[in-house]
Amino acid sequence: MAESLFETDKQLQIIDCSALVPPEPMERILESVETLGKDQAILMIHHKIPRLLYAKLEERHCDSETKILEDGSVQVLIWKRDLEDK
Repeated sequence: MAESLFETDKQLQIIDCSALVPPEPMERILESVETLGKDQAILMIHHKIPRLLYAKLEERHCDSETKILEDGSVQVLIWKRDLEDK
C-alpha cells in the first residue's frame, strides 16, 4: 500500500490506478467521488498527471492537490468542497 504524501484528518480511500488503462482511472475516481463524505478523501495513485480528470472533479464540486514523486508517478488527494463555506 502506498504511503500518502499528504497530511489530512480525512479518512483516506486509496485507489491505485497505476496499472489501469484509460478511461478506467477516470471512471474509477468519478464513481468513488459520488459516495464521498465530507470527512473522507480519495488518494489516487497514478503513473502520470491525470489532466483530464481535474475539470470533471471541478464539475462535481471537488478540490484536489497533486504531488509528483521522483519516479514521475503522482499522488492526487481529492475531497468534496464544503459548499456551505462558499
